[in-house]
Amino acid sequence: MSEASAHDEVVLNVPASADHARIVRVGAAAIALRKGMSFAEIDTLRAAIDTAMLALLDQPADKGTTIGCVFRARAETLELELRRSDNAALDDSVLTPFAETDDMQDPSVDITLANGVVVIRMPLNHS
Repeated sequence: MSEASAHDEVVLNVPASADHARIVRVGAAAIALRKGMSFAEIDTLRAAIDTAMLALLDQPADKGTTIGCVFRARAETLELELRRSDNAALDDSVLTPFAETDDMQDPSVDITLANGVVVIRMPLNHS
């Protein structure tokens, strides 16, 4: 894929454990930095990922359960889609504290949970 590609997609699967949440954050930060996001925007993205991982890990996971992460960098948006391999029911109330924190002073961050999938969207500002 060329550097000028308007759409990049990276797929990552990690064990469903808090110990592996850092790998998701680091991967997202690397993609965000490559796409020109500021350090402040990346910090907001990391906070959103922490919240998403809390929602995904709220239910105990059996050995072998993974969290699949799809990072999509489009021309205007960075999108992360995260889901558990065991399709455990997720509680969307876990996402509420994120929406009420200072990390959400930038309303451009969108974090949703639907059908067992957490999706985080942030615009890519091309200043």
